[in-house]
Amino acid sequence: MKVKGNKILGGRVIEAEVMVQKEPFSFFGDVNRENGVINVGTNAGRSFKDKIFVFPQSKGSTLAPYVAADCKRNGVAPKAILCQKADGVLAMVAILADIPTMDQFETDIMTALKTGDNVKVEPEKGYIEIL
Repeated sequence: MKVKGNKILGGRVIEAEVMVQKEPFSFFGDVNRENGVINVGTNAGRSFKDKIFVFPQSKGSTLAPYVAADCKRNGVAPKAILCQKADGVLAMVAILADIPTMDQFETDIMTALKTGDNVKVEPEKGYIEIL
């Protein structure tokens, strides 16, 4: 199944396992930048390293892009970010950490995706594909 969305930051095609965080998320305070382990909510105690990280909306702090960039430098960042409703801070996260990111999906990804699903992200074409 293909789901259309909005590209925030494109680039390469990503295919990986999904990790769904049911709560709004911020890179500042909600994740350990050294190991990628989430501190709060659905996935507390689990790392988003090498996952396609999905959450309903971002909650911003202007420090979030720097934490995301640290995650990337430390090799623990997600492969891609899918967010139903992103804010400007998440756009800055995507750009500074160079993480392909999409939002504004035509179908609510929070109900369409579940942790463990395999998904292909095609940001340049404006869709994701649930495999």
